[in-house]
Amino acid sequence: MQASLIVLAAVFGVALGGAANGDQNPKVWDALAKLRGKGALTAEQIQSLYPNAVAGQDYPDNQAIPSPRPITCNPAKPGFYADTSSPSKCQLFDRCDVNGQLTSYICPKLSVFNQITLICDWFFNVDCSQAAQFADYSNARLYQGKDVVLLDNQDTIARK
Repeated sequence: MQASLIVLAAVFGVALGGAANGDQNPKVWDALAKLRGKGALTAEQIQSLYPNAVAGQDYPDNQAIPSPRPITCNPAKPGFYADTSSPSKCQLFDRCDVNGQLTSYICPKLSVFNQITLICDWFFNVDCSQAAQFADYSNARLYQGKDVVLLDNQDTIARK
């Protein structure tokens, strides 16, 4: 539970940082809800998940990064991309840099890659089948300069 609060604080911190561009659609909290694919869980629901969660069934349980990787990097579209294929189911993700070089990563047990926040997140916060539609959500803002923020602050934009 404490770890999920840390992740939430990190997401909120990123959302608040810097000047907001205001062009992300859907807005960040709505996008995260769509990526989750279901309603937010209560603390009690999250606490009951862990004793009953089954590796390979409730969350992916990859032990290594397979080679070769099923991705080809395009230098014109650098960023971080969730591997939605089976058996990865978003536990693996790839980074394509501005030179077209590929680096692959694996998220720790019980976590998968969140295509919106670009971090490993708890498995219950990400419906991997929704990840591909958010491939450009944050990646489009990478390498755009110091005044561009990764995630807009939806609350600030709504008040304007």
